[in-house]
Amino acid sequence: MSNPVEVSAHPRRWIPVGLLSLAALINYLDRGSLSVALPFVAHDMRLDPLQQGWALAAFSISYTLCQLPAGWLVDRWPLKWVYAGAFALWCIASAATGLAGDLAMLIFFRLLLGMGESVYLPGGLKFISEQFGPHERSVPSAIFDVGCKAGLALGLIVEVWVLRVFGWRWMFLSTGMAGMLWLLPWLLLYPAPLHAASAGRTPPNGKALLEILRSRSVWGMSAGYFCWNYFWYLLISWGPSYLYTVRGISLHSLGWVAGFLYLVVACSEITGGWLTAFLMRRGWSVTRALKSIIAMGFLLAMFIAPAGLAADRDLTVVFLYLSALSGVLISAILVVPQQYAALDQVGRCVSFQNLVGNFPGIIGPVITGWLVKRFGSFVPAFSVGALACLAGIVCYVWWMGSLKDVNRNISALN
Repeated sequence: MSNPVEVSAHPRRWIPVGLLSLAALINYLDRGSLSVALPFVAHDMRLDPLQQGWALAAFSISYTLCQLPAGWLVDRWPLKWVYAGAFALWCIASAATGLAGDLAMLIFFRLLLGMGESVYLPGGLKFISEQFGPHERSVPSAIFDVGCKAGLALGLIVEVWVLRVFGWRWMFLSTGMAGMLWLLPWLLLYPAPLHAASAGRTPPNGKALLEILRSRSVWGMSAGYFCWNYFWYLLISWGPSYLYTVRGISLHSLGWVAGFLYLVVACSEITGGWLTAFLMRRGWSVTRALKSIIAMGFLLAMFIAPAGLAADRDLTVVFLYLSALSGVLISAILVVPQQYAALDQVGRCVSFQNLVGNFPGIIGPVITGWLVKRFGSFVPAFSVGALACLAGIVCYVWWMGSLKDVNRNISALN
């Protein structure tokens, strides 16, 4: 059990956690900005639907492919400077998008944005693993990641306002350059690691990656993260469109209805982090607490199936909000690779999980679009999302082994 004095003994480490949460908010503002501005960008650049699709896909392609290099960088070099450099790259790329004059430039800047933002998850969880002990990580992990959901909610309000008043070019320029202000407190307030990796014990890069690839538990947690992201991308990619086109939510109300949906996810994520820590303080093992919270979250996410079946619009919204309570599992999912890997391998483990887990961002919207076109309804698409959640429970509860046992296996590498 963690020492309660340890949590309050180093208050400075909580400031970068807040900064990382703010970076996550900026992250989602920047990555989602093209979706907000696309009709206007497409009009000015005369882009057909296929060209628009390539512009949207560019970010996910580079973001996913750069996961393993990002994980290696945060394990190999000082996180303070790696994260600062990557953050500067993604802010500059976001701002430069406002200067794009054709499709090639647009894709180029979106590829750079994906490269820069690839450090977000492995870097954030690496910091938490350096600063917090095994029984402390659920709450800071939740605080760190909740900025993403706040970014989605605010992006629907702030960016639409800037777009309407100043135009799409100034929207990219203003949000991208404003983000650069984040670097100053990050560089000034970054603390020294409290849990440092032992010098000279890091295995060679090839051997470390091979051990990750050969681990049943790594594949279990990565497949489970894939299942969660299938549901999550279904919610954020098609949720607003479904509410508008199928359920008749007016454009005036859509931003608030969809924005509140993401705020429900954010609030439940914080609750899940607190609940995980509470269970471990009551004597639950790390494995039991994390697996229980994850299973509960996936069960709540399955409310997306009746959301598609409900005849009443208000009941549909209620079911979607109930499915959004699944955010309770997010902090537990983020803690899992921190518990699995040795400190000097956290970045690589997280990046591999994120590599596998982000493929739904590429294939999920396409599968949903095909199902809707084939059956003329969102019911099959939402049912597939619910089945993915059921598969996620199997991945985390059965496929992934005991975290205590896994930690012993990993320590044998060093």
